Amino acid sequence: MLTEGELRTLTALHGEQTVSELATQLDRSLSYTSELVDRLEATGLVETRRQGKAKQVQPSDAKALELLADITQEYSHIEWSELLSGATLRVLYHLETPRVATELARRADVHRSTVHRALDPLQHRGIIYQTDDDAYALNEGFEQLSTLAQELAHHDHRQTVEQHTDTYTILWESLDEFLVQTADEITAEDFLSTGPERFQTYDLPLLARDRRYYFHSETMNDLSPAKLCCHMLVIDSGARTQSYCLLLLSHVDVDRDELCDQATKYGVDDLVEDLLTYLDTSGEERASRLPEWEEFQELAEDYGVSA
Repeated sequence: MLTEGELRTLTALHGEQTVSELATQLDRSLSYTSELVDRLEATGLVETRRQGKAKQVQPSDAKALELLADITQEYSHIEWSELLSGATLRVLYHLETPRVATELARRADVHRSTVHRALDPLQHRGIIYQTDDDAYALNEGFEQLSTLAQELAHHDHRQTVEQHTDTYTILWESLDEFLVQTADEITAEDFLSTGPERFQTYDLPLLARDRRYYFHSETMNDLSPAKLCCHMLVIDSGARTQSYCLLLLSHVDVDRDELCDQATKYGVDDLVEDLLTYLDTSGEERASRLPEWEEFQELAEDYGVSA
């Protein structure tokens, strides 16, 4: 997320101006302002060009900047660069719905005290409030702050994947991770192969199409079967994919607690519950898209899986 200096630069930048003019406006040195501009250019939030000896800088067309401009213009009396940097944006990312501090801390991966420290200044200015059950919520007129944080993360994810391919679709994303579909091979270490191709790791050679799927994470080195199952259901929740997930769950030892936690994270908890119920009852309790038990047994036999 953005630093206070970067946010201050973005809120001060109106149209195209030289880095020198921007430095004067920010009351900062030319070298420090140049460093800020370079960092923002690397994120794709500003664009620069040379005009003679001067370096011109202007905002990019990122949607996040439109949201930032709207809120800073509507509430120009608020010093947004002091309020929205760092951990505050991480927390606001998850405040699209009212949430208590414990839940916000878990989702933003910060300490609970950090949540209070980040949101207290916003509460003091009437930007957020606490409900009767102590959940934090955005006041009317400030709901776009959560959208702004999400758009900044989405923009960052796009910048990351566009270093490797021009044709892609982000299928799921959180603050720090995302799942992407592309026709191109990506070999960067932060991109983990997932989807049908990954099933070969578990001796389940599924037919991979011309599309590839990658999970981007800067902290994870491998995918568990639970994550792979959830990724498959995000990619495609159709009958065929659900049957493949049944094969995986029958073939490997999956930590069910982890599976349920991951299912909630990826928004596929209802589907995972149906899969587990189906296996636990040998198909007697079957959701509409799941095969008859005899059909699944035949499929499992074809793949050498004991159903």
